[in-house]
Amino acid sequence: MAHDSGKTSDSVQLSAIQHSRDVAAKLSVTARKLRFSTSKRSQLFKAVGLRPRPLEQIIGRLILAAAVLIIVIPNIVSVYYFMCIAVDQYQSETRFTVRSSTPALGKDQLAKVTGLPSAQIAQDTQIVTNFIASKDMVAALQSKVDFQKLYGNSDIDPLARLRRDASTEKLLDYWEDMVAIKTDATSGIVTVKVRAFSATDAQKVLQEVVAASEIVVNDVNNRIWRDVITTAQANLDNAKNQLQKTREQLQLARNQTGVLSVAGSSAIFTSLITTVQTDRINLQQRYDALLGNVSPTAPQMRVLKREIESKQKQLDDLNRQVAGQGKSEQNLADVSVDMSQRELEQTLAEQQFAASMKTLEQVQFVSKQQLLYLDTFLAPNLPDEAKYPKRALWIGAVLAATIAIWGIVVGLLTALRNRLS
Repeated sequence: MAHDSGKTSDSVQLSAIQHSRDVAAKLSVTARKLRFSTSKRSQLFKAVGLRPRPLEQIIGRLILAAAVLIIVIPNIVSVYYFMCIAVDQYQSETRFTVRSSTPALGKDQLAKVTGLPSAQIAQDTQIVTNFIASKDMVAALQSKVDFQKLYGNSDIDPLARLRRDASTEKLLDYWEDMVAIKTDATSGIVTVKVRAFSATDAQKVLQEVVAASEIVVNDVNNRIWRDVITTAQANLDNAKNQLQKTREQLQLARNQTGVLSVAGSSAIFTSLITTVQTDRINLQQRYDALLGNVSPTAPQMRVLKREIESKQKQLDDLNRQVAGQGKSEQNLADVSVDMSQRELEQTLAEQQFAASMKTLEQVQFVSKQQLLYLDTFLAPNLPDEAKYPKRALWIGAVLAATIAIWGIVVGLLTALRNRLS
């Protein structure tokens, strides 16, 4: 009996030890669950077999509601809109450059005639690109196509449709969304893309854009030549008036001095001086030849003497008129200086008038050609398939955005729960 009681005691002890081990193992598992579940209170409660508190239930329901409101509903709407409602948009493309020509005149002559450097003329590409995205382009399109019908049709989805009561500013904003302009800074090539809700409409609108741009370039071209011709004509009129003034001054000086030409008068005076000088020399030779045989007081000698003195007086008067000797009021030297100055002024005025006339003729000839022109080397194409809206891209973007927003909301709710607990 003692032996049986000893066995029973050992079995009880072994059972107690095993029970203690089981309890210890369960406590260890529970502690491990507690250690890895401190950031999630609901799991903590589940691990220890407790029910969550009301605050935990509210936070959990808010997270679930946020998932429905922020992720599920917006993405269902996004998929439905882009797959069932959104209308296809077609895009037509064209490429062109604004070129400057140097016809008839070289580059240097072109700058001389127009007063504009060729580099400045070539910068008018910016004028065209700015015009395409301006109110003036919208007005030009409205006069050529039914803008409201193309972009405000009731068949177009509401988000992409142009409102019928759109203001001028809203209309410009809508057009800027439908047109894309890109300029290559190296080559100067301008790429223009226009969207519409049918392939033919996109091509038609872009054709009108190119036509309106050509009109702008032609207006710039005409304005340049109009200003240049006006300036050239004004320069010619000024040169003409200056030439007329110098001619009148020269004519007045000739009338006052009685000298038509300094060179002609000088030749006349030279001839007279030579003649008088020759006569005086001949008379002096006769007087000297007779002086050896005839008394100086003889009548013929006195006559010769008076003739010699008369010739000498004439010679002195002529020299004074030519060289400006003595106190003569007027002489050829003074007249020559004044007349030469006036003749020089007339010559310069004639040259200026001739240059102005030549410039005007050149401008009038060259203005008949295009100084600037729009070179469209890629005509507006007819698109084969719609490029917009990019459905997969937009659906994916909405999904990513909603998940990111939901994650932020969950983080805020979790932080609130931890703060209040």
